[in-house]
Amino acid sequence: MVDIVQGKRDARGEWKPKGLPGPTPPFRLPFNPKAILQWLFSEHIFYVLKMTVLAVVVWYFLTPNLDQMQTLKVGPVVLIFLRNVALLMVYAGRLHWRLYVRKTQDMKYKYTNRWPATKDSRFLFGNQTWDNMFWSIGSGGTIWTLYEVLLLWAYGHGFLPFASLRSNPLWHLAFFAVLPFWQDFHFYFVHRISHWKPIYKAAHYLHHRNTNVGPWSGLSMHPIEHLLYFTRWIILLVVPSHPIHMLYLMQRPAIRPAIGHSGFDQLVLKKISDKRFAIDSYFHYLHHRHFECNYGASGMPFDRWFGSFHDGSRQSYEHMRSKRQLPAEGTIVDGR
Repeated sequence: MVDIVQGKRDARGEWKPKGLPGPTPPFRLPFNPKAILQWLFSEHIFYVLKMTVLAVVVWYFLTPNLDQMQTLKVGPVVLIFLRNVALLMVYAGRLHWRLYVRKTQDMKYKYTNRWPATKDSRFLFGNQTWDNMFWSIGSGGTIWTLYEVLLLWAYGHGFLPFASLRSNPLWHLAFFAVLPFWQDFHFYFVHRISHWKPIYKAAHYLHHRNTNVGPWSGLSMHPIEHLLYFTRWIILLVVPSHPIHMLYLMQRPAIRPAIGHSGFDQLVLKKISDKRFAIDSYFHYLHHRHFECNYGASGMPFDRWFGSFHDGSRQSYEHMRSKRQLPAEGTIVDGR
């Protein structure tokens, strides 16, 4: 084994960090109130604020008002689609440019020593990146947009329980703080459903062709899967909300997968000082490598609770292998 900072790369070219982080403090045992408060007022609130600010900017500057959305004219719909494509380019495109075009850190902290396929018949155009961009924008961007348009139309016609920003600002803030937990809950169970054999064969297989993932792999899915994946808005049918909440709900599953599928464990911010930013996508990378594990997000322990957790160790893999028909440890699966 060759030592690399904070991890190791084996003879097959597979790199892994020293260990996965545990669940977020609210889900760790024994409960540690101090750790929970530190996490709440640092990581969680910072993340919620960051996503909330994006939703606020998009609502006030990049979204037609509800009066315009009541008639579903082509112009406003096209505007929302172009705005969503631009968001994808900012998040997935910029990360891909940095890591896979400019290769600013080469293979450092990359989970495999392979770059995305450029001559592979499994992918459209024989190119993994072009294939991923096609499905991310053509299917993902379109269905994301259609859901937003329909929800804005529903808000405009009073079909959704509406809560104005002035009526109860504390409720709005509390709802923003709770939504990440709802999203993780939704993601885990929709993802498990996507691995049900009929849905997997009809749709989810397309996403899993990406065993060597990259930023554009995150939203590269079949339209059937996009229809399921973007249904996080269903909570808005029963909970009073504002369109900003809806944008918050829709934007996270659209742009966050670029980070979770980056294929790298850390971004090197400064080469000289080796200043790094941990992006922690190894948990989900293991799902793409072994398929039947780590269906959820690393922070909420659904996989631990339901027996699908894999931490990258041989013991964890053998435990999974004893319950499922899996290849021997060390086998890299390139499809099903």
